[in-house]
Amino acid sequence: MTGNSLNTLAPTPLARGYAVFASDGGHQSTAASPGADASALANEEAYSNWLSDAPRKARDVAGQIIRAYYGVDAARFYAVGSSTGGREALFATARSPADWDGALVLYPARDVVSLTLGLTATLQALSAPGAFPSAAKRSLVWDAVLAECDALDGLADGVVGDVASCNGRFDVTALRCMGGEDTGDACLSDAQIHALEAINAPVRLASPLADGDTELAGFNVYSAAQGVGTDSPLEPHVQSVDLGSRAPTFPVDPLTSSFAAALADGFMRHVVVRDPSFDYRTFDVRTFGPHATRVEELSALDGGDADMGGFAARGGKLLLLHGTGDMLTSPRTTERYVDGLQASLGATAAGAMLRYYEVPGFQHSVSTVFQVSWDGLSALERWVEGGEDPGDAEVVTDLAGVPGRTRPLCRYPTFARYRGTGDPDDAASFECAAP
Repeated sequence: MTGNSLNTLAPTPLARGYAVFASDGGHQSTAASPGADASALANEEAYSNWLSDAPRKARDVAGQIIRAYYGVDAARFYAVGSSTGGREALFATARSPADWDGALVLYPARDVVSLTLGLTATLQALSAPGAFPSAAKRSLVWDAVLAECDALDGLADGVVGDVASCNGRFDVTALRCMGGEDTGDACLSDAQIHALEAINAPVRLASPLADGDTELAGFNVYSAAQGVGTDSPLEPHVQSVDLGSRAPTFPVDPLTSSFAAALADGFMRHVVVRDPSFDYRTFDVRTFGPHATRVEELSALDGGDADMGGFAARGGKLLLLHGTGDMLTSPRTTERYVDGLQASLGATAAGAMLRYYEVPGFQHSVSTVFQVSWDGLSALERWVEGGEDPGDAEVVTDLAGVPGRTRPLCRYPTFARYRGTGDPDDAASFECAAP
């Protein structure tokens, strides 16, 4: 791709003099939603390319083309990717550390088996009779969350900044309808409360996956506006990548189902169960049923991005960003990845290699609460080429919630807290604070 990541208005990489190359993950699709078409992944080589191998192959060919055309080798190589591309960038730098100088990774769809099982658990919760919350019900929850949590970061600005504290104190049962039956948009039924609680909570697995996972992380379902029916032009996209507009179905309805349903459906049918007629909503996400051996085989492939020792040793730099409201690739999974890197590498090596930022309110590539614009490539350049540590000095701009307002990017687990004085739309009025 030749464009910028995260909506930045900076010159594109091509305009800045980069030789740019990209990958289609090893296959193309003519489906209505090609990003969720997993039919090609029934082929094991295609799956390996999509999971991890395509960037390395593309990089090798691109390097030869650059050398042949320009007569010199490329001075540096940067891996830039979001979602699936973010996962592939992590695999590329872990497996071929000598090939890359830096990586900019945004909301990575990593740990694919855990990710898909987590999405399936969410979809099962929403599929229960009467459990699916309408846009009005979601708006009710969001308003209650803001009333309880918005000011925890020192400023009531429509963004839940202190997500950890909010998760610990918000009680969705306070919105229960009298008697637990659905009596309208002013309250939640027991079925809807149970679904939201299930989405928020981790799911304990009957036995660990091959990569060591013992539970599915859950999602921060309360701390972002999950398709609440605003008049923003981004609202349809937000709804599609979050919960969809109706309860999950089988076959998946591409007009009303969430993108998560399309992903879980395709992965379960074509990759795990290998039966095109399988209903993803019936999969046992705790024990895996008769498919336990296949899940074990697939999860063994997911750990290939965890050993970043070679990349750290060569001085590689990794910028990692995730929105706290992402309902497609849970930021809690990225948090665990970062915690694992710090444990395996040690604080010194991890600190020299990695900066991880979470953006409150930001969802999977789009948000009506805080739509991020950030020139992460320039930050990576300055760090790799000039030794300028981005630390907590980076600033993101909102393009949708309050267009033009800025916030500091704070290193996880800190968050941006209002100082109590100054322009509430200016990043300089905030400090990075521990939860």
